[in-house]
Amino acid sequence: MKMKDALKKKGMFVKKLSNQGKLFRKRWEHEFASALSVLQKKKIYMEQFLWHAFSYEKLPCLQGEQAIQAFEQQIKNDCYLLFEHDERVLQLSKCKHLTSADLSKNTNMYLEDLYVVDEDFTWTYVITHESSCGPYFYRT
Repeated sequence: MKMKDALKKKGMFVKKLSNQGKLFRKRWEHEFASALSVLQKKKIYMEQFLWHAFSYEKLPCLQGEQAIQAFEQQIKNDCYLLFEHDERVLQLSKCKHLTSADLSKNTNMYLEDLYVVDEDFTWTYVITHESSCGPYFYRT
């Protein structure tokens, strides 16, 4: 089952925003990693993976089980799901019951890096394709 269908089945409204990935990744970088200089970003290969800001410990974040718990406790009215190397973005409404398990089981199908952000980009939850990295949770 595709992620969009699985989330709809849980009662969420899911809207696919086509060709918005680059725009959303730029906003993610601006909102969450603006404290890092261009040189710092280059040294950690952030052009390859935005989550390197966390794996290289350049931003203080929660990891693993702590990250999952923090994500589970967030109020989730509307969220966006964006992907590292994909132009699609999913806009979720009525997603208060969204869990990390919903994302993990569906992300594994794609073997992609997934970024969840609230509608105001005040927090992010990141699931990586690397089993030894993440998940990460970060709040501005």
